[in-house]
Amino acid sequence: MLRVRFFYYLILALSAAVPVAATSAKANPTPSRQPPSGAMLEKVVLVSRHGIRSPTKPLSTLEKTTGRVWSAWPVPPGELTDHGRTNLTLMGQFLRDWYAPLLPAASQTCTSSSAVFVWADATDSRTRQSGDILAKTLSHGCTSAAHGLSAGQHDPLFNALAAGKAHLDQQRVMPALTLAFQQDVPAVSTEAKAESALQAAFAPNGCQQQNGPCFSAPTTLSWKKGQPHDAGGLSLSASTAENLFLEYVEGLPSTVFAHTPTSKECSHAETRELLDTVLPAHALQSDRLRRLPAIAIPRGYVLAETLIESLAGQPVFLPDQSLLPPSARLTMLAGHDTTLDMLATLFGLDWSFADQPDRTAPDTTLAFELWRLPDGQKDVRFRIFHQSLEQLRQAQPMTAQTLPLPLHSQLCPSSALAVCSPERLAHSVQKLTEQFL
Repeated sequence: MLRVRFFYYLILALSAAVPVAATSAKANPTPSRQPPSGAMLEKVVLVSRHGIRSPTKPLSTLEKTTGRVWSAWPVPPGELTDHGRTNLTLMGQFLRDWYAPLLPAASQTCTSSSAVFVWADATDSRTRQSGDILAKTLSHGCTSAAHGLSAGQHDPLFNALAAGKAHLDQQRVMPALTLAFQQDVPAVSTEAKAESALQAAFAPNGCQQQNGPCFSAPTTLSWKKGQPHDAGGLSLSASTAENLFLEYVEGLPSTVFAHTPTSKECSHAETRELLDTVLPAHALQSDRLRRLPAIAIPRGYVLAETLIESLAGQPVFLPDQSLLPPSARLTMLAGHDTTLDMLATLFGLDWSFADQPDRTAPDTTLAFELWRLPDGQKDVRFRIFHQSLEQLRQAQPMTAQTLPLPLHSQLCPSSALAVCSPERLAHSVQKLTEQFL
């Protein structure tokens, strides 16, 4: 059970952190969310998705479910690629430069490396490896490995359900889930266009064939081992769209267009256009399943509690019972796209990118910043960092076109100039968690 009574009391000790000037030589926030003159950035907690991985299912399974032979990957299912490691290093370097005022200078010795702390989900090797890359990059090479539980152990920070710290109530989840999936998708919507585009690309007659790939088949819901499961056209569309996306950013030949009689440049352009069309299916499934409060809140409440404790400057006990170092001004939690989805629900956040069709693409990083304002108030601000579609594919450094976007939390006042105080944020999160735990 969430220690909700702690949320209010934790923030009473917010005066302990050491101020750091909030300046950056490389980039600036948008004017509407620019902190007032004299504001000081005290600390930041970052939550990221791991680097580019291969599909989690074998290619033979993808062939069976979609009717197409997929491009071969250089690593086993679900594993981080070398290309993904390179891109994640570039993201780490950008984050290190952006938050340089919080960190010791590169010329200083590694005795100050405690300013950076990285904790990675132990469940998968891709998150453990991503954590190691970020730890090394953010610390200027002073730290070579992230902290975390033993390999393969479920970490309640990233999934309280899998770790046994929370359980879903079938009587509460299934009606809400059924209602979400019963919502009509208008024929002119981007989601309907996604299904149609995938159907045309993979199996134009699939819906008329017995057991053929049908990307518009009705969704069926079931309950197995304490968890909801969905199957049908949207599930197939979402997973296929995500795998096409991963294939493109890894730089592999297109499963859909590689063998068409067009130039490589045309094939790339056609793939980019297809990705823009089909990825809304992935977002829709995430909205209905991963971001459903009855699922996201029990799954993510431990992480929400930890974030608030950290921003409050309170002792934070990690899942291995060690303490988060009080000296850590930059804390990185290396997780999954599902981690970002559950935090979006818990903290009332949403975002999209003009140059990136996947809102939780590999390396995407959500920032929780704690600012001290000139009048002494504490303000929690949110940012989202991402790499564009082509930056991921080409492993290009991040530029002014991919500066972090300031986010507005629905839990805080609507005015962009209002303070999102830790007290208000904690109280709102407490009310949310009480409804579902």
